[in-house]
Amino acid sequence: MNRNRKGFTLMELVVTVAIIGTLAAFAVPAYLDAQQNGKANKALETMNTIGSAIVNKYTSVSHYGIGASALAQLVSTGGADTYIPLLDATELINYDRGAGAVTILVTDLFKDGVPKSPFGAGWEIAVSPDSVGGASWGGDPPELIMTSHPMFKIRDKNQPLILAKYTL
Repeated sequence: MNRNRKGFTLMELVVTVAIIGTLAAFAVPAYLDAQQNGKANKALETMNTIGSAIVNKYTSVSHYGIGASALAQLVSTGGADTYIPLLDATELINYDRGAGAVTILVTDLFKDGVPKSPFGAGWEIAVSPDSVGGASWGGDPPELIMTSHPMFKIRDKNQPLILAKYTL
């Protein structure tokens, strides 16, 4: 009888498959969590890009005002937690240079449109009606007196817990 046969025994194969299965049971959930965390971090980074663009534009036109206000106005979305889709045609800021009202759209901030969400659904924005901003000139010498501080929130449509808040 020749005992020099090459190959694996059934027991060796079963042990090997059991070890690979155990490793996979721990590795796959960790990989999926890392993937979700990566998407969440990318979403926050993109929201910061969008929020910074809105803040920068608002700041650049903030000394223009509508009506008695000395500040540009963020366009209200209804209520404190009333979110609307942040699309290319979404109105963000209104102001008046004295020659008529000017409206800033999302396309005025991003030439290629709203940056894409890593989760694939897009973004939503909320601006409460009581935080659209307000200030007036008063005192001697005149100074800008803030009556409210505009605040807005951005979130991912598919992941509402991924949220960024901005106060101007």
